[in-house]
Order: sequence, then C-alpha cells, then structure tokens
Amino acid sequence: MTFKGSVRALLLGQLLLVVALTSVAFVTAKKDRNQPHAHKGILKPYTPGSFGVALSKKEEKDLAEGKSVMKQSLPTASSDGSDAPPSGGVLCVQDVDAPVEAVWYQILNLNDYTAKVAKLRSSKNYVEKQNAKDKTVNIKTKMVLSAFPGYSFESYYDHTYYPDKSSLTWRLDYDKTSDFDDVSGHWHVEGLGEKKSRVFYACDVQMSGPIPTPLMNYIGKQALKQATSWVKKESEANPTLAHAYTPKTTTTKSIVTASTAVTSPRGGVSLDCLTSKLGRFASFSKPKWAFLKR
Repeated sequence: MTFKGSVRALLLGQLLLVVALTSVAFVTAKKDRNQPHAHKGILKPYTPGSFGVALSKKEEKDLAEGKSVMKQSLPTASSDGSDAPPSGGVLCVQDVDAPVEAVWYQILNLNDYTAKVAKLRSSKNYVEKQNAKDKTVNIKTKMVLSAFPGYSFESYYDHTYYPDKSSLTWRLDYDKTSDFDDVSGHWHVEGLGEKKSRVFYACDVQMSGPIPTPLMNYIGKQALKQATSWVKKESEANPTLAHAYTPKTTTTKSIVTASTAVTSPRGGVSLDCLTSKLGRFASFSKPKWAFLKR
C-alpha cells in the first residue's frame, strides 16, 4: 500500500469511528430513562408466600446432594386481557446450608450484587423505605446486565420484601424506561430447621424484540441457576450474617411431595404424582419466552 493509500485508510477509519460514536451518542440520548415505561405491566405479578410446588423423590434427592432443581413455567396470558403474547419463566429451587437470616442478608443487599453476580455491570438502589405498620420494605434498583458483547440491558426494578411471608417480589418500575419489556419475579425462603434453608427463585421475562438463542437461554435457565448458586455460596460462607429487615425465624419447610396436589398462590395446580395434574411449574427441557411484537 502506498503512502497516500495508508493516509486514506487512516482517514476513513477515523471517519467511521466518528460516525459510530455519534450514532451511539444519538441512541443513548434518545432514550430518556426518566420517562414512563411503555405500559404499566403485562406479566402477572407474583403473590408473596410459598409456591406450593410439588417435588418428586428424585428432585428431593438432587437437592440433598447440593444440586438445583429447575421447573419450567407454563405460558400464561397477559393479565390485562390484551393481545400481548403469552409469557413464561422458570422456577429454580436450591437447598442452602445456612439459616434463613443469612440467605436474606445476601438477597436484600442489592447494592452488593455486582461483586457476586456474573455479567451484572451495575446494581444501585435509588429508593429504599420500610413501612412502619406492616414492616414491608420497598426497594427500587437500577441494574445493568451485560450478558454478551453488544447486548446490554438497563432496567429499573420495584421490589417489595414481605418479612412475615419470607418473600421478595418484584416488577419493573413503570415510572422509568427499561430495556426489558416486562419482568415479574419472586424470591421465597423456607427454613429446614435452624441451620438450613430452601430457596425458591422465579422470574418471568418478556423481551422487547428477538434476541439470539444463547442470550435468551442465559436470561432464562442459566441466569436462574447462577442466581441461586451465588446465594448458596455467599450464605454458606457467611452463615451468621442477618439483615436488619429480617426477623429471627426457624420456619420449617412446607414443601409439597409428588403425591400431593395443592393450589399455588398464582392459581396453578401442583403436580399430582408428576403425571395427572400439571401445575404452573413443571419439569421442561427448554424455557419458553415471550417477545413483544413491534
């Protein structure tokens, strides 16, 4: 390549860089996060309290061996009767060798998530207040997830912690603009004696558009497994820690066996011998996710 050719290539490269940076700046400036979200909620919110799911003998054995158990949620129609596509999610169950208080210490410290949760670039509370009457706690958090190069999701979450039900539920903060179209989640912790807990984590996600399958899988099953695994790791490493919002408790487990059918807080029927009655959460090989049609 001649000297003039090298100069032209250099100038062209600089021009393309300027165009790229200008485009990024334009896109960033275009999305005002302080504007209300496109809607006030499509996915059905979770009800705090026990999931009431059925676990088979094999699943109980897996949990006893330190493994997590995944249960795929069946798609449900939108709660507002709109034409939005059905949405699904995944429930992950994990036993932890630590008291309930230690588990809640890890879950409720959302400002510390970036040091513990893979691919989470930012997690910062912008609202945190406790209701003096019922002791529930409202925590609003901005999170930025960098799942893969070129795919970053900035979203704003509105959590409510119910200490009397040992549950934390959340949806999007619809007063702000998030990259996920909608989210509905639920942490629930049950005591298996004073020094052991069972953790339930469910999250339903509706995307704003199509994304690559590897990324979709990460947001689904992989993310849930990682969520309960880091909580297990940190809780077992720090079993004496307790959050100020969490009361001392020795709640015993209320897990349903595979031979019992119960009605879940979200209206589903749990598994009966894993064959006859199919509830909201059952064992499926692949997660189902919804995409908003633009």
